[in-house]
Order: sequence, then C-alpha cells, then structure tokens
Amino acid sequence: MILAGGRIRTLGRTGLNPHSHLAIAGGKVFACGGPEVMKLRGPRTKVVELKGSAVLPGFNDAHAHVVYYGLTRFAADLGGARGVDDILDRLRDHGRSLKPGEWQQGMGYRTDELTERRQPHRTELDRVTGDRPAFIDERGGHSRIANSAALAAAGITPETPNPPGGRIGRDLNRIPNGLLLESAMRLVADVQPLPGFARRIEGVLKAQDLLVSRGITSVGAAVNRGFADDLRAYEQLARDGKLRIRVNEFLSWELLEATSQLGVQSGFGGSLVRAGPIKVFVDGGAERVAMRSGGGVWRTTPGELRDIVARATAVGLQVAAHAIGDAAIEAMCDAVEGAHGQHMRHRVEHCTICPPDLQARLGQLGMVAIMQPMAARFGRVASTIFFPVRDRSHLAPHRGLLRAKVPVAFSSDLPVSPDPNPWPGIRVAVDDQVNGISLLAALRAYISGGAYATFEENVKGTLEPGMLADLQVYSGDPLDEAAEVKWDELRPRAVVLGGEVVSGSLMSR
Repeated sequence: MILAGGRIRTLGRTGLNPHSHLAIAGGKVFACGGPEVMKLRGPRTKVVELKGSAVLPGFNDAHAHVVYYGLTRFAADLGGARGVDDILDRLRDHGRSLKPGEWQQGMGYRTDELTERRQPHRTELDRVTGDRPAFIDERGGHSRIANSAALAAAGITPETPNPPGGRIGRDLNRIPNGLLLESAMRLVADVQPLPGFARRIEGVLKAQDLLVSRGITSVGAAVNRGFADDLRAYEQLARDGKLRIRVNEFLSWELLEATSQLGVQSGFGGSLVRAGPIKVFVDGGAERVAMRSGGGVWRTTPGELRDIVARATAVGLQVAAHAIGDAAIEAMCDAVEGAHGQHMRHRVEHCTICPPDLQARLGQLGMVAIMQPMAARFGRVASTIFFPVRDRSHLAPHRGLLRAKVPVAFSSDLPVSPDPNPWPGIRVAVDDQVNGISLLAALRAYISGGAYATFEENVKGTLEPGMLADLQVYSGDPLDEAAEVKWDELRPRAVVLGGEVVSGSLMSR
C-alpha cells in the first residue's frame, strides 16, 4: 500500500517536517518521502490518495487499566455524580439488572464533585442495595465504599485492625463506615467473586474499542491486582484474530515468584502480546502520597521495595513502581541503585512530585518516568490542598526530567482519566507555564516514549523504514497552527496496525 499526497510526520529523524508519501509492505514501513515513492508501485499495490490528510504514528498509552476499565462497563456508572442521592439513584437503577446473589459494583464518582464533599456511608448504600454485597470505587482507584453486606462477607468488624498500607474508615464509635483506603480495599476485593473469563474477554473488547478510536495502537495494560487471567484473555483474543491493539501486560508483584520460576523476562511474548513489568504500589493517592516532608501511606515499605526490585532485577524482570510523592520516588531510586538495575529501565509510574535531585538520579540510573500529562493541570490546583507550597514547582516536571536525560512516556491512566484521548494531555504538556515542553517532545512522549519503556524503540514509535506500520490518519491536520483544533474532540478517521486498518476508513469522506 502507498499513502500518497498527505502530510506524513514520521517523528523520527525528520521530526515534524512532513513527507507526502508512505509505502507499506509486510506490515512495516517500506519507504517515506516525496512523489518518488510512487516508483515502488507494483501490480498489486493499493494507492490511497490522502488529499492533504495528516498521518502520525499510532499513540502508545504506556499506562492504562484496560481490563479494569472494561469490567467497570458492567457496573453502575457513577461518573459525574453530584451528590450521594445521585449515587444511590444510579445504584438502585443498576441493581434491577443484576441476578440474585450477584455483587453490585459502581465506579467513577469523585468526592470533591459531590455536594456533600464526603464519601457515601455504608448505611446509605444499604438503603438501595439491601443484603446484596455492594462495593463501589471512587475514580482514581485508591478508595472504595463497601455496604454492610460486603463488610460482613469480608469479616470486617470494629476489632479488625488496619492492614499495612491501608485504613478502614470508622465512625466515632469505631464501627466501620464502609470506607476502605489503599491496601484495605483488598480485604473486600479478596472475597469478591471473580468475573468469569468470558466477561473478562468482553471487557477487554470494550476497552479496546475506546482506545483504538483515539488513535492508540499500543497500550501498557496496568493492573491493580495480578490476575493471570488478564494475560490469558489477551492471548485468546490474539489467537482468535480479535486483538486490534498491541498489549504490554503488567504483572502484579504477587506473581513475581511464579513468573521468575517460569523463566519469563521482560518483553516475553510476540508483537501483539508481551509480558511487561512487575507492578508494585509504593505509596497511595491524593493526600496519601509518601512525601519527604512527612505523611502519606507506604503501601510497600522501602525495605520491601528493595527486596522486590532486587529479586526482579536478578531474573531479568523490569519493575513498574507506582510512586507519586518524592519520598516514594526516592525509595525506588534507592532500590534500583542497590540492585544494580541500571540496565533494566525500571519505571516510575506517575512520578508526579519529583524535585531536581531526583530527576538527576532517575537519569543516572537509566530509569523511565511514566507520566499522565493531565496531572499537570490537576496538580496545580490539588497542590494547594495536598502538598506543601515549596513542592508545587516540582509537580509533573516534564521539562526538568527531559533535561536530565530521563526518558518520559505519557499515558492516560484509564479510567482515572475516563477518556484516553491523548490530545488534551499533549496540549497541557505544551502549554504548562511551569514545566512546558515542545510539541515534538510531547508527541514523542505519547508515541516513542512508551516503545522505549518496553524495549521496543527499534520496532515501533516512528514511521521510518523498517518500523511497524502502526499509524493514524486525520481528515485535517491537527498540527496546523492556522486550524482551530478542538483537542477534546480530535479523533483519527482511520487507525492502521501493522498495515491493516483496524478502525475507521482510509478513504476520504
């Protein structure tokens, strides 16, 4: 196939300078240049006239909770709820579709968006759920509310102690109020019936539809818990020819021992499905991040983290550490240095509060920062609530990290960001008055940055010859400064994976 007469940006050596023609053969880019590329045309070559349409490499969302998002599509949608009564009404409506004995789930509300400015209480959930166990998630994944039946199923009583790295919310009389923070969520999650494999497959397909529609051709499939069935689901879809996105599947730290015994190393797998890093939570979210100035929650203590990183490094497994606060990032740097893991491209997921000394250490230790650029906009506001004033300039330091030679990969953290569209995040990263970066750097962070994080920078991430033909086509040119682009609404008209159209159409409308 030859794409002709477009504005094709490879994001490789020529950066944002456009070419007009791109030739694809065998699922890879064969040539890119001007009209001379047409000389490669053979008797079976399909020529697509782009008529000025823009072409970019496919996005690589380096950190998205694919299965989790997909499964929440079967739960009550609590996104945008404005009050506790709104949450209850939605749960009541959703509950009518459930089978007897089936647990009820809900996801997507934010406490700061509720008129009450507080979490729902278990007794409020009880009013609409009755004796059916219910367990709802606040968007962000660091707190959940269980009703009385769910607490009883988990055996949580006034005498139940807080688990390490978590907290059970309680009323003044010490009776649990339903709120479970950080690792305490596991107390209920561990007794909750697991979704069936068919439901897991269906959830992946729902998430895949959304991701691909946003021009995403590769995804780092992050996990909250290490269900091996996630990897099996991707493999099954790949065998059935239904997987339309390249997946780098995270494995939770609970699977470290089994994974190492099997001889699996980072990058194990094929071009569609790969076994990715070992995922570990170091600190919590929001006001529970581990800070040098004190406070926060250690979901994994520095000592435990050193042990995990050392064990993983010894068997050739990369570690992806959820670390938001500077104390958590420092602990991960200490662990990598102690394990002599400079060659493993160990990852700091989020890397939100990272002062210059830690930026330098990340660069020296060969680590990768996996960031959500939309956090820059949220962080400037949240910092006035959660973080000391002196830390605000170190929030989402994209510019400082790049100057320190730290590879940066962007991501959505779906469903924390309910829409994984990369364009608004790219705009925020460029316009950030504190740590703004160039448009080229932002695009590379959302495309080739993820490929570097998975040791695939020589396979994908640009549209130079020899690279996988993973690309997206736009009806107009989103990089045209004269065009009035609505970033939230920007969608590719076609997405191509390995030379095959997997979404939309290459034909102009």
